[in-house]
Amino acid sequence: MKKSKRLVALLGLPLFLLVTTNLWAAAEFHPYLTVEEEYNDNIYLDDSSTEEDWITTVQPGLSLTYNNRSVDATVDYSLRYRFYKNNDDDNTDSLSEAQRADASVLFFSGRPFTLLITEGISSETLDSRDHGADYNELVNRSTVYRTSVAPEYRLQLVPTFSMVFGYIYDRADYVDSRGIDWYEHNGHLSLVKQLSAGAELYARAAYIIHQSDDVEDDFERFNYTLGVTQQVSGRITGTVEGGYTQIEYDTGYDTDNWIWSADVTYHYSDPVTFSLGYSQDFESTALEGLTKLREISLSANYQKDSTTASVELFGNSSEYVRDDHDDKAAGIRADWSRPLGSALTTRLDTEYEHAKYTDSGPDEDVDRFTVGASLDYTYRRFLVSLGYRFRFSDSDIDANDYTNNVVTLSGTVRF
Repeated sequence: MKKSKRLVALLGLPLFLLVTTNLWAAAEFHPYLTVEEEYNDNIYLDDSSTEEDWITTVQPGLSLTYNNRSVDATVDYSLRYRFYKNNDDDNTDSLSEAQRADASVLFFSGRPFTLLITEGISSETLDSRDHGADYNELVNRSTVYRTSVAPEYRLQLVPTFSMVFGYIYDRADYVDSRGIDWYEHNGHLSLVKQLSAGAELYARAAYIIHQSDDVEDDFERFNYTLGVTQQVSGRITGTVEGGYTQIEYDTGYDTDNWIWSADVTYHYSDPVTFSLGYSQDFESTALEGLTKLREISLSANYQKDSTTASVELFGNSSEYVRDDHDDKAAGIRADWSRPLGSALTTRLDTEYEHAKYTDSGPDEDVDRFTVGASLDYTYRRFLVSLGYRFRFSDSDIDANDYTNNVVTLSGTVRF
């Protein structure tokens, strides 16, 4: 799918809604403009050069919400242009790279047949081994267009038992030529049994066809899963799913594995919640193709009035199916925010991660520490934010060490 056609389709959504009955009662439009000035003392995240620069960001956008009897839609579309004072070759000034979008349209919510269409345009990491520098839009990043179309039909056989027929079309297109473009056809059938008001048991079978720009990464996949969603008590809720997957590459290579996911939440008190999550599955990555990914997290969240805080312990491992290397990482992250008045809010976030990369070349151990803080002032339609971020990366490969300081001052006005 051509990106220009995607842009036309995305911008055509508000036009489609304009000719829908009762638009003005069901829709809200909010244009906005963000202007930001950034000082970055190491734009390439490289200690050997430590190239500093001043970066100006101009981001006009439009947000739309629309709700009526048959359509629920949210669209946020903007153009994020970035201009470097001393390194203008790195400017983001082309339409294909400046676009940002998050759009979702759900047709016929609550009825037997539903259709969900989503479109996303974002800046994403290419090499998953350096996934932590999300605030840097220059290094190891690419604009990605993601599309999903998911029709589904629920056949209610008896009041507590139903069959669900579904199909999902997913695709990802990278502006950077290093990214592997791909698309998938996913057909699935689920049997769902309502055990009680707070419990549901389901079984699902899925057949997936995956095609990409890399012919060696084309495969067929068969998934068989069994899951249960349970309201254990007034304080504990959980979803557990397990199953088996078989993957058959067009090249003749086969692989299989167990797949799992679990998500348990414990409401300790009104302001305090604990959560435990675990997953083991395969996913497609930008550079390495299909990857077996395991993730685990344990978090505590606090929210009272307008004060929020959270702490999360996390761990993950990636095994690349076609390449002989794997990654492991573990760490802790925390964030906190508190109002200092009716219009002023302070925020703080920090993260520490230890990662180990193993492949046919030299192994690498990396320690990364990131801390960020901001002061946000809101007055009617205006938001002004002053932010600071520091990152330290210590690798046993000296060439990969770096430190980075970033200061930002931004203003947003919404109409």
